[in-house]
Amino acid sequence: MRPGLRLLRAAALCAGMVLPACTSTPPPVPPAFFIPSSGDAVAVQTLIREQEHRLQSCAAERICPRAHYLRGLAGLYQDRAIARAHFQAVVAAEPNGPYAPSSRNWLLLLEEGRVATARDTRLVRALELAVRQVLDDEAAIREAKSSAPAPKESRTVQALKRQLKERDREIDVLTKQIDALKRVDQEVRDQVKPSRPTK
Repeated sequence: MRPGLRLLRAAALCAGMVLPACTSTPPPVPPAFFIPSSGDAVAVQTLIREQEHRLQSCAAERICPRAHYLRGLAGLYQDRAIARAHFQAVVAAEPNGPYAPSSRNWLLLLEEGRVATARDTRLVRALELAVRQVLDDEAAIREAKSSAPAPKESRTVQALKRQLKERDREIDVLTKQIDALKRVDQEVRDQVKPSRPTK
C-alpha cells in the first residue's frame, strides 16, 4: 500500500472517531440551577411571592436591588432564565451596590452552554448550601417580624391614657350622682304636691 493512501486512511479513521464527538450535542441544561427538596419548595414559593410583592412597590422604597437579588436566588430553584433576569436587574440598578458582585458571579455561572465538571458539582453543592442559608435567614426574619410585639408606647401616651380612664370613671360617678339627685328631687316633688280639695 502506498504511503499516501495509508495517511489518507488514517486521517479518515481519525475523522470517523472524532467527527461523532464533534457533532454530538451536549446534554440539555436543566431549567432550574438547583433542584428543590419538598421542604425547600414551600420556602422558595413563599420567598418568590414576597419578593414579587416588594418588586411591585420597590421603586418608592429603594429596595429594588435587594428584592431582585433575593428573587434571583429563589429563581435558581425555578428557572435559570428568571434568575438571570433578576441578577441582571441588580447589576443594572446598582452596578457598585452590595448585591452586584454576587449577581455578576451568578450570571457567569448561569451562562448558557456551560459544561459542568466534577469540581463544578462540588461548587454547586456549596453554593446551594449558601443559598439555602440565605433563604432560611429570610424566612426567620419574616417570622420574627410577624410575631414581634407591638412597639411600646411612650410614657406620655401611657400617662394620657391613664388620665382619660380616670376622667371616664369620674364622669361615671358624677352621672350616677346626678341620676340619684333627680330621683330624690322627683320624690320630694311628689310628696309636696297639694292634694286637690274635694267638692
